[in-house]
Amino acid sequence: MRKDVLVLCAGAVLLLWGCRSEPVTWRAPLHGVIFLNDTLTWGELVPDTLWTEGDAGLELNATGRTSLLDADALLPNLDTSWTTELVLPFIGGPIPIAPGAEVWSEVETVNLSVPDVDLRRVRMGSGSLVLTASSTVQGPLELRYSIEGAAFPQSTNGGSNEVVLQIMPEAPTQFSLPLAGVELDLDGDNNLDWSQLSTSWSVGVPAGVTEEVGLFGSDMLTLSVAFEGLELAQVEGRFGTRTLQVEESMTFEGLYNLQDLEVAWSSLQLGVQFYNWAGIDLAMTLEEVLRTDGEQEPVQTALVDPALSSTILLPRATVSEVQGMAGWEIETAEAGYVLGTGAGNLPSFLSTVPDGFVISGAAEVNPLGDVSGGYDRIDLNRLPEVEWRLTAPLNIGASRAVWRDTLTPNLPDGIEFDGDLNLTIENTLPVGASIELSWVDVPSQLQLLEGGLGSTSLFSYPMIEVAAGSGAPSEPTVSEVTVPILPIQFTALRLGAKLQVDATLETPGDGAAFNVEHSMVIRGHLDGEAILSVE
Repeated sequence: MRKDVLVLCAGAVLLLWGCRSEPVTWRAPLHGVIFLNDTLTWGELVPDTLWTEGDAGLELNATGRTSLLDADALLPNLDTSWTTELVLPFIGGPIPIAPGAEVWSEVETVNLSVPDVDLRRVRMGSGSLVLTASSTVQGPLELRYSIEGAAFPQSTNGGSNEVVLQIMPEAPTQFSLPLAGVELDLDGDNNLDWSQLSTSWSVGVPAGVTEEVGLFGSDMLTLSVAFEGLELAQVEGRFGTRTLQVEESMTFEGLYNLQDLEVAWSSLQLGVQFYNWAGIDLAMTLEEVLRTDGEQEPVQTALVDPALSSTILLPRATVSEVQGMAGWEIETAEAGYVLGTGAGNLPSFLSTVPDGFVISGAAEVNPLGDVSGGYDRIDLNRLPEVEWRLTAPLNIGASRAVWRDTLTPNLPDGIEFDGDLNLTIENTLPVGASIELSWVDVPSQLQLLEGGLGSTSLFSYPMIEVAAGSGAPSEPTVSEVTVPILPIQFTALRLGAKLQVDATLETPGDGAAFNVEHSMVIRGHLDGEAILSVE
């Protein structure tokens, strides 16, 4: 009887086990499991392009470069189009026209002139010649349209500068010819007809037809010609003397991890260098330099420096030709300013790292006049550029500098966790720091579970104080602290949250110098209970 009861009880247990709806969980001790092992250094937080190891320690060496002029400022759009209607000089008909005979012909000059610019030659970067023809003649016609003096690449229209179209009655014919890579002669046979494109066309009966075509005096031929989407790659000519206003914006890249950096500069220079890739002289006047801070409503602060508003000559580049305009070889020229060498506000202007700069000024084209005799050469894909460069030994002022980085935790597979995170922080920086650890990108459903959307009480820790290091890379100062990790925090990491560290450096009144070997190493071990579950 007792044995039957035991069997019955065991069966009941198995039945209940099979009918369970919730997972079974249990806890097991977990000790000394590596969770964090991250290193913060200037080299990790600031891109390699922004620092070098100088004689006085770490040296900020930030730079940015952008175009000084755009193609539209030098040469406006050259798109043009026109329509020609041709009528016959007689009444009545039909007059029979034999196969191969010409009916109409014309020579036309297209004016491509723009203010202050006289073009001798151009090489097209893109664009098309679009021909549309229609005829009332009751028979086939043939249109031959030529761009005189044009050099076509072999891959376009077989290298020919002549387009041949077949025109049928009452049915418009359209043809589009790409012009990329085509060189156009715009100064005529005498080299004096600036910005003039010579074209010719003829209309006749195709030589291959077997019958004559009859023409009436009332017949009409309509021809529309359009140069569309013209973008020039290279130009040669005379660009006159004129003044162009210049305004360019440049931003610091890669400094997101340096939050609220306030710097006590022992020396500081801001260089503005101009590079000329064009065969024109430029007189450059830098009128204003503004620093910008903020994205939505940026605050602008003006630089004061005696070098501003002075004019420098930016000589023309040497542009030599090898096998046509596509083979131009360019030897660049350069000139620039160095700001911060005299009286002014540059140290306070750059007391913090700005979000960016705005520079404005004027560029006078060919201030020395037509020194090339009408042979200015400009590659519109390699226009003049401006570069700024900030150099300074990096000394952190007494106010503060904040490093920000995202730590990479090692999450054990298959478990949740409830317990402590034992942190060991090794500091070789010559200053102490206050460290704030917080979870960012926490899924909203977890925040809602803890008392309302936006709640961060469970996703940040009180400030952790780190002792100053000796400044010797091989002699770190060690700080230890224990903080709790709750299961919901562990779950947040598994769902995509990140563990962010903000380290506020506690710099002395006279500042502190750093080098690239200084670091702060954050290690963490888990001690507590692993939570396991089985469905």
